[in-house]
Amino acid sequence: MLEAYFDESGIHSQAKVCVVAGFYGRQPSWRRFERQWNNVLSKYPELKDKGFHAKVFFARANGIRVGPYRDWSDDKAQQFLNHLLKCINDNWISPVGFGVVVSDFLRLPLTIRQWLTGAKFLPSGEYVSSGCPQKSYYVPFHFCVMGAGKLSSASQDDKIHFFAGLDRTFAGYASELLKNSLDDPRLPLTLRSRLGSISYPLSKDTPGIQAADLLAYRMYKHSLDLLKDTETPTPALLTRLCKRAKKNQRFTLFTTEMFRLMREQAQKEYDRIGVLAKGV
Repeated sequence: MLEAYFDESGIHSQAKVCVVAGFYGRQPSWRRFERQWNNVLSKYPELKDKGFHAKVFFARANGIRVGPYRDWSDDKAQQFLNHLLKCINDNWISPVGFGVVVSDFLRLPLTIRQWLTGAKFLPSGEYVSSGCPQKSYYVPFHFCVMGAGKLSSASQDDKIHFFAGLDRTFAGYASELLKNSLDDPRLPLTLRSRLGSISYPLSKDTPGIQAADLLAYRMYKHSLDLLKDTETPTPALLTRLCKRAKKNQRFTLFTTEMFRLMREQAQKEYDRIGVLAKGV
């Protein structure tokens, strides 16, 4: 059995970018990772019952660290971060991540946004389910689920199960989205048969989600930099987090151009089922 752990960054109001990212791997690798991660955290009493949260770790107030890290020196923080990275890189857990430029998503026609967020249409043009067209979050979430399913060695008999540190307001629809994917004819049966269940454990109790949080947060920050300059190099920390990425695997940030290509695919899908939605 395989497991994938995801978290998000950028679902807050006014966020320019939304990212979903995490790691996937086989259960023995995860159990070993969890023991190592918990062992690292146990050496820092100030983190007891808190777990690791990247946003707090990297936050500064007037140049000073905050929360349980407020008295830490830069050397102590770097040593701690190195230990966490070693837990990730010493085990066969592989990264996956996708992001979306929120404004580019919201500029898409309603029917396209519905299609991208799981809506189902009848040949008459009416939709059976409306999707979640105001929430760009579900695009990277869906691609993370599908990406982990494709890139892993999951099979029909050896499924991949998902664990996500999602905001509770999104969890219900995320479950529905995964359920719909299992019988979505737009997806190959060979992929759908690999997908297992999804659950939402507490981040503070789940090392896999804490690691996903670190990856999602750093991808989010890098995505913001890419909006300012598309030639921005990948930061060293993000490179280290993605050490076990599959060959030729890339982090994808969905922009207007990416959505143009996806829109063409959506149009073909509408044409296939006889739907000619106005404005598409």
